Amino acid sequence: MLRLTLVASALALLLPGAAVGAACSPLDCSTSQFVLAHGRMLAVRQSVDKPLRVIDLRTGGTRWHLPPGVVSGRTLVHQDGALLTWYDLATGRRVADAMLQQRGTFSLVGVSQDGASAVVARTQKRSTTFAIASPHTQRVVKLGGNNWSFDALDGRFLFLIQTLRFGYEVRLYDLATNTLRKQPLKDQDRSALISGLPFARVSSPNGRYLFTLYIGGDGNAMVHELDTAAGRAYCIDLPGSGDFAAAATWALVQADDGDNGTLWAVSVGYGRLVAIDVASHRLRVRYSFQRASWNPNAGIAALAPDGQHVAFTDATHVWVADLADGRVATEPSHVAIALGWKTDQSALWVVGERSRVSRLAPLRLR
Repeated sequence: MLRLTLVASALALLLPGAAVGAACSPLDCSTSQFVLAHGRMLAVRQSVDKPLRVIDLRTGGTRWHLPPGVVSGRTLVHQDGALLTWYDLATGRRVADAMLQQRGTFSLVGVSQDGASAVVARTQKRSTTFAIASPHTQRVVKLGGNNWSFDALDGRFLFLIQTLRFGYEVRLYDLATNTLRKQPLKDQDRSALISGLPFARVSSPNGRYLFTLYIGGDGNAMVHELDTAAGRAYCIDLPGSGDFAAAATWALVQADDGDNGTLWAVSVGYGRLVAIDVASHRLRVRYSFQRASWNPNAGIAALAPDGQHVAFTDATHVWVADLADGRVATEPSHVAIALGWKTDQSALWVVGERSRVSRLAPLRLR
């Protein structure tokens, strides 16, 4: 029941009226599960400072454990003092190392979208220093002020968070010209200042897009879509308002249906299932569904191998949605800290109490 206790504690901290301006870095807002090897494996961890467990979705058995670290795609980077180590999540192998060349204490804060480079940071009273390290090269970016944190890295674009008094802004540093873009990234129709509370983050299968869920104290929620290749950002409002606990159940899952594709978002609290068209940055599909009961825990969702069904949970109940028509079936209640589809789609593997993996079948929705 540790996971449920942690989720309840997190929700207590995110009550309406809580302070705004906390950034959603890969270290404090990362998902607790990752699907690997084209849906054949599931990586699970309780938090980013805990070891990672990789489960075979064909059998439900554990393949290997890896140390704590930052994940991007199929890559995990672990820090041990000045030593950075790269691991391949899909094979469990240690694939590369690098020794930091900078003096002082640097902490691992992120990994590039392609997994090739790690980003470490050192914050001092009047400056923040980022070091970008790969197994072969290293470079430094130093900025004035101690209100900077890492957001993403893709090619020449280093995305940073600048924390301000009433929120924060996403800033772009061009590594090719060694310049910080003067204007913060923003949606054309929105303010550059982001408030609300960052709650969850997922990446597109091709690594181009980062999607961050933000929840307001009034129960409103929105998805911040960051196009890391083009250096642009967009905001998409989700349906529902007036209930913070309901908003906290939103879960995000990206469909692997093309370069841009579809992002699905589901909330058992609001009883809503929506599809976001990534290319147009707009809601494309809206469904409503009934549920007999639900708990205000952070949502987790898993896309089926056929791309037509999504399983989701509030940590104590499990549902399966048909994405073609929005029908939702209630599965047997089960404690769930992670979900993954069996590769033949005949059942769900559920990581439950004491991290035991069990098979949930039969599924009622076909």
